[in-house]
Order: sequence, then structure tokens, then C-alpha cells
Amino acid sequence: MIKRIVPIEERPMCVIQGCSKRGQHTGRYKNNGYPIFRKTCVKHHSIEYGLGDWHYKIHRKEYCENVDGRLGFNCTTTIIDYEWQLDIDHKDGDPSNNIIENLQTLCKCCHAIKTKTERDYMTPGRKTLKSMDNTISRFFG
Repeated sequence: MIKRIVPIEERPMCVIQGCSKRGQHTGRYKNNGYPIFRKTCVKHHSIEYGLGDWHYKIHRKEYCENVDGRLGFNCTTTIIDYEWQLDIDHKDGDPSNNIIENLQTLCKCCHAIKTKTERDYMTPGRKTLKSMDNTISRFFG
């Protein structure tokens, strides 16, 4: 079977109202070689199935909250694509503490500076997750 390429403009749109993205390719193909697409984009598929930490990413704003100087300096990053340039930061550094009051939206630059200056990479939650990751990788390679 020859796998065919479908031009982006011919791929189906996500069925979620207000979404302007294309349906996600499933990685499977029809007998005629054309790809099979989901009815939803990657983001909405991930939200529906609880993939990729969307349970807290849905609280992400469309701007860096450090524009107010909460980190000791004002953000000057120009946001072009908020889904790629903005992260959800856990204020207390604990990645398991997903209550809304502990979440803030930061651009990649501000997030990196906060992580370094506040040593978020050393918080107990990170160590626990790293320990779990190491244990899992020992068993499953």
C-alpha cells in the first residue's frame, strides 16, 4: 500500500466549536492509502482522554502573568502563539499541587528564570516524581 499525503487545507477541521485546528492524524491508513483523521485536534483529543496534563493546562491564560512584575521583573516577551510559548507554573514548585490558586501562566523565559531562581527543580514533589520515573524506567526500560 502506498501511503498518501493529504494537503493541510484538505484535512478535516476539529469539531469543537471555536477551534480552528485540524483533526489529528491517527497514524492509521485506509486500504486506499489515505490517512485516517480524528474528529478533534491534538489538544481536544488530549483533553477528552486525560492526556498530557490537560487537567491543569486548561487554566492557562493567553498572556504571561508576569507582566505585573510578580517575579521581581516585568515580562517583555511578545506572545505570538500562546499554546507553544506559555506554560503553567506551580507557584510552590510542587507539580502535584494542581489547585487553581497554585497555578500561574508564565512564558517560557519567565518560567525558566523562576525555576532557576526559586530552585523549583529541588522541590519535594519533583524529587518524588523523579524517583518514581527512575523506578518505572528500571522495570520497563
